[in-house]
Amino acid sequence: MSKDSEQSKLALALGVGTAISSNIVGGIIVGYLLDRWFQTAPWMLVTGICLGTVGAFITLYRIMSRLN
Repeated sequence: MSKDSEQSKLALALGVGTAISSNIVGGIIVGYLLDRWFQTAPWMLVTGICLGTVGAFITLYRIMSRLN
């Protein structure tokens, strides 16, 4: 395997990890802030976690479909 191939695989792995974690953490933060604003704890937080997870899977699908 060439060094360029190994580096591109490492970059892809780091990109996927960053995309997944940022979507989920972003959903948690937005949900928490909305809960504090509307005083609806824990419903906006749960919704934010769910939407962040769905967004993470969509991002993962888009990245993986670019590989093919």
